[in-house]
Amino acid sequence: MINLMQLIKDHYDQYTPQEKIVADNLLEFPRFILEKNISSLAASINVSRNSITRFCKTLGFSGYTEFKYEFSKYITQQSDRKNQKQTGLVADIIEAYKGKLDEIPAQNFIQDEDVFYLAEEICKASSVKIIGTGKSVPPALQLKYSLQTLEVYVQMMDSLYFSDDLSFLFNEDDVVLVYSVSGKSLATNQVLAGALKAKAKVFMITTAKKLSLDVEKMLILPNVSKNNPFIFSNHTLFYIFNDLLCNAISYYKKEA
Repeated sequence: MINLMQLIKDHYDQYTPQEKIVADNLLEFPRFILEKNISSLAASINVSRNSITRFCKTLGFSGYTEFKYEFSKYITQQSDRKNQKQTGLVADIIEAYKGKLDEIPAQNFIQDEDVFYLAEEICKASSVKIIGTGKSVPPALQLKYSLQTLEVYVQMMDSLYFSDDLSFLFNEDDVVLVYSVSGKSLATNQVLAGALKAKAKVFMITTAKKLSLDVEKMLILPNVSKNNPFIFSNHTLFYIFNDLLCNAISYYKKEA
């Protein structure tokens, strides 16, 4: 079977700037496409549908439908092939997760000072708000409930209507935590735009390295879906981050 990831890389110099955006997103978040039709993918990564179609045709496919089918089959078969070789699924998956966790200190994803800085800002803030939509809602809610046990009360910003301007929901005294794996969620980014417009202090927790946002700090976690044949969710690391943050807040409160 054709290695579609390598095929995307091999044609990289032939892409237009818009097509390179498509390629970059698929290479960084290979399972991203499995959840998207062409319209939602185009909107999420801010390119036109025609750019996606041209990208697919550059690779030799008739269009997005054929490419998505073959790409989904490729991702699934990669996982199956790995699983057939292993001697113990549980041990192999735990080892794979350990490898990703080891990347945090080894590749300087987040540092102690980052977590303690956020912990201090949360403890000092008069208002803390958390943004999480879609699959990011559960880890965002888990943080909310964990913080309550530490007597830190936050507002979850998840059930919001679409509007061109949501800045009225925030003020410059807010500390805002944003959970977004790829930074491409339209709903999340709409609320985020409101927080930034209101000049709130925004911290973004993500696995996307190439986002360009005017936030207080980006807290980047390893991308577990990249270079990994197993079916992993990047949201799992959000829960680990929550534990790191809650422990930092607990330490801060004891020393304050």
